[in-house]
Amino acid sequence: MTKTRTASITTGKGAPGVSGPDAAPSAKLKDFQTIRVRLGDLGLAPENLRFDEPVDEDIPQLADTIGAAGVLIAPIVRPGRKNEALFMALDGRRRRMALLLRRDRGEIDDDHLVTCQVVVSKAAEAAALVLPNTERAPIHTAAVILAIGKFRRARMDTAAIAKALGYDVVEIRRLEALAGVHAKVLDAFRQGRLTLKQVKLMARIDDKAQQGQLAQAALDGHLQDYQLRARVEGGRVTVEDPRMALVGMSRYAAAGGGSSSDLFGEMPDAIHDPDLLQRLWQERIDGLGKKLAPLDLAVFTGPDGGVAAPDGFESLPYVYHGDLTDTQKTARATAREVIDAASARLKALALDGDAAIEAMVEVIIARAALATAGLGRGELGAVLLSPGADLGFEARFFRKAIDEEADHDEAEDDDATVGRVVVSASPPDIAVAKVTVELDGAGHSLHETRTDIATRGLIRDLADDPAAALTALLAQLFKCLALRGTSRASESALTVEASAYARSGAPPMPALDGEVFERLAARREAYLASGLRPIGFIDGLPHGEKMALLAELVAVSLDLKEVRNTLIRRSARAEAVEIAALCDADLAAHWCADTAFLALHSKKQLLAMLSAMEVEDDRAASLKKDDLVTLVGDAAAERRWAPGALSWTSAALEVEPDAEPEGEGGTDAAVEDDGVEGVPDNGAEAGEPDAGDGDTVAPAIAA
Repeated sequence: MTKTRTASITTGKGAPGVSGPDAAPSAKLKDFQTIRVRLGDLGLAPENLRFDEPVDEDIPQLADTIGAAGVLIAPIVRPGRKNEALFMALDGRRRRMALLLRRDRGEIDDDHLVTCQVVVSKAAEAAALVLPNTERAPIHTAAVILAIGKFRRARMDTAAIAKALGYDVVEIRRLEALAGVHAKVLDAFRQGRLTLKQVKLMARIDDKAQQGQLAQAALDGHLQDYQLRARVEGGRVTVEDPRMALVGMSRYAAAGGGSSSDLFGEMPDAIHDPDLLQRLWQERIDGLGKKLAPLDLAVFTGPDGGVAAPDGFESLPYVYHGDLTDTQKTARATAREVIDAASARLKALALDGDAAIEAMVEVIIARAALATAGLGRGELGAVLLSPGADLGFEARFFRKAIDEEADHDEAEDDDATVGRVVVSASPPDIAVAKVTVELDGAGHSLHETRTDIATRGLIRDLADDPAAALTALLAQLFKCLALRGTSRASESALTVEASAYARSGAPPMPALDGEVFERLAARREAYLASGLRPIGFIDGLPHGEKMALLAELVAVSLDLKEVRNTLIRRSARAEAVEIAALCDADLAAHWCADTAFLALHSKKQLLAMLSAMEVEDDRAASLKKDDLVTLVGDAAAERRWAPGALSWTSAALEVEPDAEPEGEGGTDAAVEDDGVEGVPDNGAEAGEPDAGDGDTVAPAIAA
C-alpha cells in the first residue's frame, strides 16, 4: 500500500494552508513560508554542503534534546524534484538525522510532522545553503527558556542543555530561573511586550497568578515598567540599607536574622527581618547617643535626616562665609580639619565594631563645633542621629527656639551678632502693623490649629481671585526686591522669597540693570509718599502699572551668572533662551562692547571680534593690547555691536570650558549649610539673611 504524498502548509501566523495528494507544492508556496512536512517525505538535498558527512557521535544526544524540547530552529527545505522526496533539506542535516534516529528507536514514525521553512526561488535556495553555515540562526530567548524547562523535566543536566542549545553553562543557569514563570509571561516576552529584564522581575514574584495578571496587562499594552518595579522592589529591604552599616551582617545573623540572594544575582541580598534590623540599629545608635553627653544636647533618632525640627528647636540658618568674623572662620577651619581626620580614621575601621563608636563621637563633636561657630544667634540645643551608609550615621543639629520678640529688642546692641551686611542705616520702609489679637485663653496647640484652618480657608478664597493673588504676589516681590529693611519671612503672609541680582564688587550697569533699579527706586519713593503698606499701595496702582512693576521685579530676580567655566548651568541657560525668545531680547539695542569688557579678552579674542564685525585693518595684528582694545571698542560703538556669546540663543546651551580659564578666580563667597559642608553659590548676596541680622537691598535703591 502506497502512502499519499502530502504537505501541510501554514502561513507565518499559523493559519492553515492547502494540502492535497501528489500536489505540486512549488506552485502554492512562497519563499520562507512555514510548512509542516511528514518525516517520511523529508529528504536531504545533495547540494547540502555536508551531504556526504557521516553520522557523528553527538547525534544521539541531539535526538534526546529534540525529544525533550522539539526542533527549536526549523530546517530550510526546497520542493523535491524528480525521483526525490516531496521536500529536500538544504539546511538541517543533523536535525533530520536525529529525527530518523528517533524513528528507528520507535519513538516516532514517518507520519511525524516537522516544522520547516520552504524556499522555492533559486536565489532563496542559494541563500539557504550559505547563510546557515556562516551565521547562527536567530532564536528567541523565550524559546530557549521553554526548551530549558523541557530539558529539565527530561532530567538532562546543565552541561548537556548548554551543549544542545549552544549557550554557556552560566547563561543556562541564569535563564533556567525563568523557565518556571507563567506561560503568559513568555508569550508577552515573545511578542515584544516585555523585555528580558522585565521577565526577570516577573520571576521574582512568587505568586504565579499575579505573574499571569501582570503579563496579561502587558499583552493588553497597559503595563508600565514602574508598576512592575513597585510590585517587586516596593518595601524590599536589602543589605545596602544604611542601617546595616552600623549593625553589620554578622550581628544581624547572630540575632537570628535571615537574608537571601537575588534569583539572578543582579540585586543586593534581601533582609528577611527588617524589624530586627531596626531594633539592632536602635540599640547601636542609642549607645552612640549616650556618649554625646559632653555636648549637653538633646539627642533624637529617626529614620532620616530630612524631618522638621523637634518641638522647642529650630533648624539652623544658612551660614554666609563672607559675613563671618575672623575668629569664626578660624574656628570653622579648625573644626573641618578635625572632621576630616576623624572621618578618615572612622572609615579605616569596621563601622559595625565597637571601636568605631569612639571615632563617631569625635566626628559628631567636631561637627557640633563647626555648626556653633557659624551661629549668629542662639545656641545648639539638639542633634538628630539617623542612618548613614558612609560613616554609619548622619547628624543634623538644631538650635534652641529663639523668642523673636525679646531677641528683636536685644539684636541692635548685640555686637556678637553676625549676619548679612546692613547697607543702609535708614529706618525700614515698612511700618509696623498694629493688629489686635484675641487669644481667648487658647494654648499653643489650639492656637496653631486655629491659624492652620484660617490659613487653609484663605488659600481657598485667594485661589478663586486672580486679581487679588496678583496684588499679593506683587506686594511680596516689592518688599523683597525694592524696599529697605525687608521683614523676616515669618512676618510675611506669603512664603514667596526673592533676591535682586548683583555681583560682588560690580555695581549695576547704567544702560542695563541699572536702568531697572532706577525705575524701582522711583517706585519706592512713590510708595513712601503714599503712607500705605505694600499691599494697599500695589492695589491702588492701575493695571498697566501693576504689570510694568511685575516685569521689573521679575527681571531683577534673574540670575544667570556662572562663577566658573566648569559650572555650566544648562537648565538655567535653557530657560534663558526661552525667556529671550519671548521678549525678543537684543543686547545691542542697549549696550555695545565697551573698553572695560574688551580689556578682559586676549589679543587673539580681540582679533576674532574684528573679524566678526568684518573690520579689515592691517595694523590690528601688530598693535599693543591697549591700542587693540581701543580699536575694537571704536568699531563696536560705530556698529552698535555686541558679541554673539552674550546673546541668549540656542547656541548659549553649547558651552565648553576653556583650556585655560581667564577672569576672576574664587572671589565669590560660598553659601554653607548648617555647618557640615559648604556649597558654591552665585555670590555673597545669594540666599536669605538670618532673621533679624540685617537687610540687603539692590545697590541702586539703597543709595
